[in-house]
Amino acid sequence: MVVASVAAVALVATLDALRSDPAALPAGVRGELVYSDAACHRHAVRLPDLGRHDFLTVGCGVFTRRDNLGVKDGVVAWFAYPVPGGTTTLLRSRAVREVAWLGGRRFAAVLVGGRLTIWDGDRLVHELARGSYRELRASPSGTYFAALGPDRVRVFDLEGKPLWEEAGHGVAWSPDERFAAVAGAKEIAIVPAAGGKPVARIPAAARDVDWRAPR
Repeated sequence: MVVASVAAVALVATLDALRSDPAALPAGVRGELVYSDAACHRHAVRLPDLGRHDFLTVGCGVFTRRDNLGVKDGVVAWFAYPVPGGTTTLLRSRAVREVAWLGGRRFAAVLVGGRLTIWDGDRLVHELARGSYRELRASPSGTYFAALGPDRVRVFDLEGKPLWEEAGHGVAWSPDERFAAVAGAKEIAIVPAAGGKPVARIPAAARDVDWRAPR
C-alpha cells in the first residue's frame, strides 16, 4: 500500500512537471511518445499538450520497427510471415549481427567486432567507425538511423554521415522525421533529426521510447 501510494504521488508530480512548461515544445512537435520506465511499466505523453496516461501492459522495449528486415543464421532478408510468404534475401554473411532498413535495398549493419557498415543489397557501400553497438534503429522512411551503445545514441544519415549524438538508451523519430526523441535516465530529449541542440527536455525517466502519429 505504501509503495503504491508513493508511486501514485510520483506519477502526479511528474505529470504536473510535464504540463508546467508546454511552451517549451516548438510548433510541429505532434503525436504521442510511448515510453517504458526503469521498472518496464509503460506510459504515454501526448504532444504538444503533454497529457499523460499509463498502460496496464509491462514491457521494456516499446520501439516499433516499420519493416520486416532482419538477420537470421547469417542471412539478411525481408522475412515474410506467416509461411508461405517466403523471404527476400539481400546478403549472406555470418559476420552480420544487427541491421536497420534505409529504404530500397539499402541497410545499415553492425558486423562482428563492432564494425558499422552500410550496404546496398550484397554490396558494401560505406564502412563507418567501430563501436560497442547493441542495436540499430532507422527512422520511418530510412532517412536517418541510430546506433545504440551502452549509454549513448549516435545518429547518422542514410549515407553514413555522423549527425549528432546524445546520452540515452533508446531513440524514436517523429512520423514526419523532423525530430527524434531520446530516452534518458532523467528525461526524454527532443532533438532536430538533422542535428542541433535539443528543442525540449521532458522530465520523464525512460528506458525506451516510441513516437506515434497523432490519433
